[in-house]
Amino acid sequence: MVAAIGPGTPVAPGVEVGGRVTVFPYPGAWSQWIVADTEVVVAVPDELPDEVAAQLLANPLTTVMLRRAAQEHPAFGYDGVLVQTAAGSSVGRLVTGVSQFHHFGLVNVVRSDRGAAELRRRFPDVPVVSTEHPGWTDAVREAAGGRPVSVALDPIGGKLAESLLDLLTPGGKLVGYGLIAEEPIPLHASTLLNKSLTLQGKNIGRWLSEASAERRASDVATAQQIALGLKDQFVVAAEYGLGELTGAVEHAVRPGKVGTVLVRP
Repeated sequence: MVAAIGPGTPVAPGVEVGGRVTVFPYPGAWSQWIVADTEVVVAVPDELPDEVAAQLLANPLTTVMLRRAAQEHPAFGYDGVLVQTAAGSSVGRLVTGVSQFHHFGLVNVVRSDRGAAELRRRFPDVPVVSTEHPGWTDAVREAAGGRPVSVALDPIGGKLAESLLDLLTPGGKLVGYGLIAEEPIPLHASTLLNKSLTLQGKNIGRWLSEASAERRASDVATAQQIALGLKDQFVVAAEYGLGELTGAVEHAVRPGKVGTVLVRP
């Protein structure tokens, strides 16, 4: 909640004293009081509860970036199919919701049968494949129904990303946006050359430093619309107080965690 605004300071629409706002990752953000530069402060729509507002910028904006990166491929939205790993994550669920809204061809990939069952419950019309079984890449091809896999979204890397490169059709594109796997992506130059593949990385930090003011305003508005339209996909795993940060961090990295861990002052 805004306590004060510096005299003559230009602010984004809706930012006012007493109003609810959220900020981009900022030093000291896990505090009761912070002083933030105006360019990182965004107004929160009244319709969004605090639990969704706390997740408003990072995950929806990542979804906006990933959709834009996918749409740069000429087959996306036409005959090409999108494949995403970690589909049960917060970003994965938002990408699925956006893809359904725009009728994009999508195959979701998760690491376990349990995760696949949960995702099918949320999105019964979207095929899900678990990497728990050998030959999962063949299952992805079958789910694609003969359509080419033109774009893959992956926050994991490592051997999984190598399998995605094998799945991609010639001219396909792999978009990485995370560093979950500790090992590098095994890649021979012939894979890129023979199939004319593209590898691209995306993250919020680059967006913050490179996007124009107009682009940032447009993307934030789109992120707000995603949050309003997909409120049920913003799952909270647990909430912790400021005095419980150790427990919060341990929970955040717990295997099988579903949802975001929040810290509430």
